[in-house]
Amino acid sequence: MSPPRRGRAAHSADAAPPCHHKGWLSVVSHSRRHGGTRKERRGGGGEGTLSLLPDDVLGAILASGFLTAVDVVRCAASCRRWRRVVGTRSAYISRGLPPLGGYLSGLAVGVFTAPIARARRRTPQFVPTAAGALLLGDRRISLVDGIQVDGELLEHARPVASRNGRLVLQLRPTGGDLALCVCNPMTGELTMLPPLSGDDKTRRGWCAYGCALLTGDDFDTPRPPYTSFRLLLLYNHGASTTVLRCYSSSSGRWGKEVDITGVASISGEKMRQIGPAAVRRGGAAFWPLDDGALGVRLDVERPDAMDVHLLPYTSPHYWPEKRLLGVTAADNRLFFVSFGIWEGCLSGAVSYFDIDGDDIGTGRENSDRDGEVLYPMFDIKMRRRHDQSTLKLRWFCEKSGLVLFTLGEGSGYPGTFALDVRSPAVEKAVNGYSVSWRDVHLESPAMVKVADGHSWSSFVGYEMDMATYLAALAA
Repeated sequence: MSPPRRGRAAHSADAAPPCHHKGWLSVVSHSRRHGGTRKERRGGGGEGTLSLLPDDVLGAILASGFLTAVDVVRCAASCRRWRRVVGTRSAYISRGLPPLGGYLSGLAVGVFTAPIARARRRTPQFVPTAAGALLLGDRRISLVDGIQVDGELLEHARPVASRNGRLVLQLRPTGGDLALCVCNPMTGELTMLPPLSGDDKTRRGWCAYGCALLTGDDFDTPRPPYTSFRLLLLYNHGASTTVLRCYSSSSGRWGKEVDITGVASISGEKMRQIGPAAVRRGGAAFWPLDDGALGVRLDVERPDAMDVHLLPYTSPHYWPEKRLLGVTAADNRLFFVSFGIWEGCLSGAVSYFDIDGDDIGTGRENSDRDGEVLYPMFDIKMRRRHDQSTLKLRWFCEKSGLVLFTLGEGSGYPGTFALDVRSPAVEKAVNGYSVSWRDVHLESPAMVKVADGHSWSSFVGYEMDMATYLAALAA
């Protein structure tokens, strides 16, 4: 299949239609084609009355909303027929499932980073997590393997955002325009967005911007189609105007710029340091700023309608590389996490925002913090006693509950790490910074080393969506 076009003329508002390939799921299917136990091969299709029901009826039962994602996974593991029903109807079933009642670590596939300058192929680099390596096999896999387009399209592309299986890439600029695409490496879907041009003042903003990706599952009634998405950009128009602009896959067009300078005026330096956005069910995205979280709620029926507020912190936080926003999988609660190094020990603090329903204008950080949590995995030898530059918080995987961070050479433990926030191997400091030390190693379930590299640019964590996860189980 020929590669998709970059789009029409720069002034065109029409987007190219999505292209579909098999993606990384084809790799999973090929590696497991001859898998399965003898018991599964012999097993026909379940026992008792359920074996008399047609596949469509079984699929409707699984999608009824009475079963959780964990229940469906167990059904898929029971026999070949159930697995086939789940796999062939994964998108339909996933739409009927209630929100995750907790984190599901198997959804975390890996990390995308900008191309390495010395690499032969300068396309985005993919580093799998342990779950991702188990799913995709031991072979080295690339983004080109996933979306199966001409590698030239992805030359010098960099990842800027990711959510629910989709990855946003900024393509090599042409004539000062901003060229973006949204793809799903697991399924091979690719959508080219119409380029953003604008005047000279706007083009300077393409050097630094915030990007939030919202999918159909992030909105309430009326619920958009499963394949739909919104892409929200935060950037500066000139030196003193901060704006938002939203793309809707349903219309294939960019909306108008919305001036939010009255709510939050972000300098060029701060915009270059903008962290990843957190997305809350109900169609709201949040970026961490120094004095609060910038919240934007989109209207499902009116793409240009935005409700914008600054949710204040209890106290300012001026260290962009030490903070992240996230949303709990169980109760859709926005939280703020910050990390630091204290006496050679990695420490973290979590606080939550109180928001009245979907009205983000009522949101503010709760003054009752969970307290400091110390992770005695590292005996960090800093070059200077209070040197915090070696630690960088990179990404929070909202569905799997992993905090991704890097430690530099000055720490003595350089690399990229994933911290499981659910692990009982972390310890809470009850009295100040005191901690009950015990023998906890890097191989502990609490902390896993993902890669040796640490000086990544354009670092983006990648998780599968639930439909792809169910299809992968059935592959």
